[in-house]
Order: sequence, then C-alpha cells, then structure tokens
Amino acid sequence: MGRRIDGRSSDSTLRPLSCELSTLHNADGSALWKSGSTHVLAAIHGPVAPMNMSKEDPQKAIISVVIKSGRQDYKTMEYEWGDFLSKIFSACIYVEQYPRSIIEIVLQIIQADGSLLSGLLHAGIAALIDAGVELLYTPVATTCLVQDDIPSGLGSSDAPMTTTTTASSSSSSIVLDPCRAEEDEPNTSLIVLVNEISQPEKILGIHTMGHGISLDKTLSCVQVAKSAGPAIVAFWRLAVEQKVQREYHTLWSK
Repeated sequence: MGRRIDGRSSDSTLRPLSCELSTLHNADGSALWKSGSTHVLAAIHGPVAPMNMSKEDPQKAIISVVIKSGRQDYKTMEYEWGDFLSKIFSACIYVEQYPRSIIEIVLQIIQADGSLLSGLLHAGIAALIDAGVELLYTPVATTCLVQDDIPSGLGSSDAPMTTTTTASSSSSSIVLDPCRAEEDEPNTSLIVLVNEISQPEKILGIHTMGHGISLDKTLSCVQVAKSAGPAIVAFWRLAVEQKVQREYHTLWSK
C-alpha cells in the first residue's frame, strides 16, 4: 500500500493530535485542539442568564453554537455544521442541570486541513470539560473517506467534489481522518460518525457529503469509528492531567 498524500503509511492512521486547555482568560472554559494541520480554538461562555428573558427555557439550558472562520467560502458550512453540532451538544450536555440559562460554544477555525467537523466537535467537548459543564455522554467524531457508490451510467465528470480512498473490500476502502487534499479528490464521499465513547455502538449523529454511502460501507465505517475513538479520549485525559499539573506547580511555586 502506497503512502498517503500527507505521508501517512496507513489508511487507518490518525494525524498527530494535540489538546491544550484554558488557553483563553476571558472564557469560562477553552481549548485549542489540533489534528495535524487542522486547528480549532473553542471557548465556552456560561451557563449564564440570557440577555433576552424570552429566550430562556425554565426547564433546561439553551445551547448556542457559533462557528467562525473568517472565510467567505465556509459561510454555508458554518450554519450547517453549527446546527449539527448544536443538536449533538444539546443531547450530550445535562441541560436540565442548568435551567433558565444559555451555554454558548464559540468555535474559531484557525487552520483547516481536512476532517474539520470532527475537529470542531472535539475542541468543543474539550472546552466544555475545561468549563466543568456536566455531560451525560462523551461524543467522539470519526471522519471516514469512502469510494463513491456511483450508479452505472454516471461518469466521473458528474461526481461532486469530496473525498478519497482505495479500492477492494469495504474495510480496505476506508480512509480515516482525511486531510484537505484527500477530501478534494474526485469520486469519493465523506462520512462523519459521532459515537458515545462508553457505548461505541450508540450513534449520536451522522453527517455525509457526496453521492451517498451504501449500508455495508456505513457499517464498516462504524467499526472503524469504534476502534478510533479511544485515541481521542486519551488526548482529552492527557490535556486535563497537564492542566492540573500546571495549576499545581503555579499554586505551590515560590
């Protein structure tokens, strides 16, 4: 098997990960998430009372997700991804614990080099952990690239832009954590699966781009997601440990 565009030797290899908590001083929680050259800065504001009292819910918190990129070509995706992530965060946060309040999650795209939706979710969850917001579930996103299931008679010129992959069996045709150059290759589709880490068979959300993905390949992607999730959680745990050690040394330094 040849090397991938960015030098990785395997279709199942994640890019180098990094997570730093409490990177902002004017937020209740913050995190800088890096996956290769995809970098996302997340900030949490709240839970606080909404400025407009008519917007509050007496039974639970309202979750607001704002995505910022500064790029005009991302405007449509910002709204689409913001709506998707808002539903995921609302399902995972213990919203009944914070009635009559709003929790704003601001996600700033610093660099975009593929698998961006996964990076946005992981940065947001890290910042929520940093803010001490209580979670019912811990969602992990896995981005997979698969060969398009193009109907017979449909040529490659009719295929929309999206992702990359290899051929042969459904399992070997899955490319994990694609970079931007891989996503731009023709005749490919992109699927982002959001699993609950303690129950990886529980799917919290699915986002797809491309011609569509067959059931067999979707199930293969679910298996890939189940095996990739623990690596993400390990970096969240490492980030928390580093923050505690940093605060300990600051507290007791002379």
